[in-house]
Amino acid sequence: MLAAALQAAGDVDRGTHGFHTYPAGLHPDAARDLVGAFEGASVLDPFCGGGTVLVEALLAGRRAVGRDVSPVSQLVSRARCSLASDEVLTATRSWARRATEAARSATQPPEVPIRRVVEQWYAPHAMWEIESIRRGIPEAPQAARPLLWAALSSLLIKVSWRRSDTSAKRVKHRRPRGTTAVLFHKKVRELARRIAALRDAVPEGTPEADIALQDARRLQIEPVDLAVTSPPYPSTYDYLPLQHLRRVWLGLTDGAGEIGARRDWRDGERTARRQWLIDTRDWTTRVAEKLRPGGHLVVVIGDGLTPSGTVDTSEPTEEAARFAGLQAVARASVQRADHARQSQRWEHAFAFVKPEESS
Repeated sequence: MLAAALQAAGDVDRGTHGFHTYPAGLHPDAARDLVGAFEGASVLDPFCGGGTVLVEALLAGRRAVGRDVSPVSQLVSRARCSLASDEVLTATRSWARRATEAARSATQPPEVPIRRVVEQWYAPHAMWEIESIRRGIPEAPQAARPLLWAALSSLLIKVSWRRSDTSAKRVKHRRPRGTTAVLFHKKVRELARRIAALRDAVPEGTPEADIALQDARRLQIEPVDLAVTSPPYPSTYDYLPLQHLRRVWLGLTDGAGEIGARRDWRDGERTARRQWLIDTRDWTTRVAEKLRPGGHLVVVIGDGLTPSGTVDTSEPTEEAARFAGLQAVARASVQRADHARQSQRWEHAFAFVKPEESS
């Protein structure tokens, strides 16, 4: 089962999957299979990212609990786990249609603090259209605002001159005026359609997802039956800086507490490796404390790649689980191509259980 989850591939059009890109998320089918393989009424993802595990927990009728240090993660995962009513979705689409018409002819730049950051990344007309939408969202119906912010967030990189969500390389392109505004309307309609599909598929009586900003090393939650997560791969991404444009446009805080950030390894591999081992032990221990006896922790993680070599994640993950009092149930590993670094990377999946006699 773990090996099959690691090999999941292909597009998935289920619930809200596919809305809003998010770096290094679990494949939806992998999340579905891992959630479905273990019993329990509640599922925690302490590194919830874009909310993939949480969506699958909802679809399985479980109580979904998501935590992350990124404000963008909170915004995206809440929208993707929304079970909004038809009334709210209609109001959201109606406001977006009017906002789109206004944005197509917008010429007002953002205020100076925002403009200084974003103007190098956008064509002027794209920047004006984003600004028109951004200024208008606080005037939308209150229940619609979180969905509108998420829809705006979903296009901020796509219409920019950044190559992708994981690359800050600047690549200019030309798009006609009005393209950004129209794309916003399309993203709102897509999100509304996906939320309606998710809501209809979630079993009756399933609680709404519990999503909040929180460091996995300092979890403050009620006990859960299952934790399924894919923590940051060491020395792979700078997750918080990757969201800088979004945070500026959306007025979000910077976030703090990122584990395994690539920039830390550039500053000194020995220190970064030591800190990553400490952090891995800390978050694993904290999650284990929040598991009910007989509960399971499932971890999907890949090795890190640095100029001096590979950062093995398999042994430290198993050691951290032992330290936390968990027992190994199963493990699997597969080798994947890392095209960005023209190399190979091992990815691992582990299942651990908290002994029944634990208190």
